[in-house]
Amino acid sequence: MTIAFPDPRAATLAVLRALAGDGVTFGTKLLEDFPEGDVPALPYIAVRGETPTVRWPVTTTAPMRLIVWHETEAQAEALAWGLFGALCDFPGNADVRGFGEVGGPVSTTDDVTKRPLSTFSVNARLKPHAI
Repeated sequence: MTIAFPDPRAATLAVLRALAGDGVTFGTKLLEDFPEGDVPALPYIAVRGETPTVRWPVTTTAPMRLIVWHETEAQAEALAWGLFGALCDFPGNADVRGFGEVGGPVSTTDDVTKRPLSTFSVNARLKPHAI
């Protein structure tokens, strides 16, 4: 039997899409990575992954950084705090055991796009799957 872990970004995106509902766009690109004229509507949330660690065979932990762009700093921060809390309270599914807090939302202005944003980090604890 071979064991594999799900893609951390894809698993996190799936959870976020289910938690956030309609009206929020998610992806893996930063706003400045989109071609001019093809930038998604706000609010937009980019999910970025960092180097995961493995505690074999129980779990792998993947740090995930989420960047929330919105029309105003207050809207970006409110959405970020709501998603941060929802992820930390997430009970798990077939791919994810849960999320642990790393750093709560911090608001600023994007240096490149000059749009308001709020960013936070969580650890995605992933479940192994037999393949």
